[in-house]
Amino acid sequence: MISKLRIENFKALRDVSIDLTPLHVLIGPNNSGKTSILEALNALCRSVDAPLTQAFVGHWKGHELVRCGSTKDVILTADILGDDRRERFQYMLGCRFHAEPQRQAVVSEEVFRESNQEVIFSSKGQSDSHVCANHQNIVGALRDAVQKTHRYLSGVHYYRWDARQLALPAAPDSSRRFRMDPTGFGLALCLDDILGYDRDRFMRMEARFRGIFPEIASIKLLPEVAYKAVNDASHAVPLLNVTEGKGIYFQFADSTALVPASQASDGVLMVLAYLTVLSLPKPPRVLLVEEPENGIHPARLQDVLKILRDSISERNATQVLLTTHSPYVVDLFSPEEVTLCRREKDEITTKKLSESKMVRDQLDVFSLGEIWTSEGDERIANAEPVGGATP
Repeated sequence: MISKLRIENFKALRDVSIDLTPLHVLIGPNNSGKTSILEALNALCRSVDAPLTQAFVGHWKGHELVRCGSTKDVILTADILGDDRRERFQYMLGCRFHAEPQRQAVVSEEVFRESNQEVIFSSKGQSDSHVCANHQNIVGALRDAVQKTHRYLSGVHYYRWDARQLALPAAPDSSRRFRMDPTGFGLALCLDDILGYDRDRFMRMEARFRGIFPEIASIKLLPEVAYKAVNDASHAVPLLNVTEGKGIYFQFADSTALVPASQASDGVLMVLAYLTVLSLPKPPRVLLVEEPENGIHPARLQDVLKILRDSISERNATQVLLTTHSPYVVDLFSPEEVTLCRREKDEITTKKLSESKMVRDQLDVFSLGEIWTSEGDERIANAEPVGGATP
């Protein structure tokens, strides 16, 4: 698990540190750095599985991702707590962006074992070194620490669900096995992959889905004209070709008719997407989701958060970081699991709600979401800290 994330010189984040929990949520107004924090963590995790030029997603060039467009290095650092809760590592990744060619970055790295204060590997001040991405080729004393660091960061999934994309039929694609695009395109293919790989796993997932939506008797995956993405949608707007594939259909308990996913509610599709991701043969170590409340009734949000908590408890592997603007979502978290992000002039600052005496003093009477809504970001951020004087 990533216990702490530090981000330097990335977009509006000059120097931001966040203590993370297994399930954590970022709150705050628009333009307060929440999405940038997710993007930085996504890049750090993607960097151990792919070339560094593919780690930072989206459209950008030159120094556009560096704070104020400077030529400084972007530094991403993760404190990692092992599954046994005894082993502690720190992984630092430094990225130097060039004006040309577009999307190129030079890397420096450091792997530090905190348990015995030992620098396992360091390439500070050097370039073209990327040991975690090449962990399989590492030999000697460095191998164990680097491979463990890779294991704790590998397999990030980053989603901004779009119900229209979730509903699209998808064509077979071996390069996207067990994987959806960030928008959710490919849900039908992902479900079909799970069904073909392990029918019992699919049936357990379907039973959990029916427990949330008892009016739906079964999920069907049927052949039809479908879409196939022709590029990496994590970097660009997906371009789709029409071909043969499968679509998602729902059979309701009181009817023999099949309802296509395109006619199902957004909430049904999004709950199905969460269950699908957490039912993969290899669930993500890090799951990043923006605004999970979109399209879902507040009562269903409780089901979604229970799914995520149960998954973390059952597997002790997946860590989840969310952003939200919903007090209903915040109600489902403890103060230790919520970080408030704010922009003060040209600085992004963060504060855990558990650090606010104002929040602590009201928890016996009000829910966390009610406190956040009534007090507001400014008062909570500037309130007296727990055990200290007003900042």
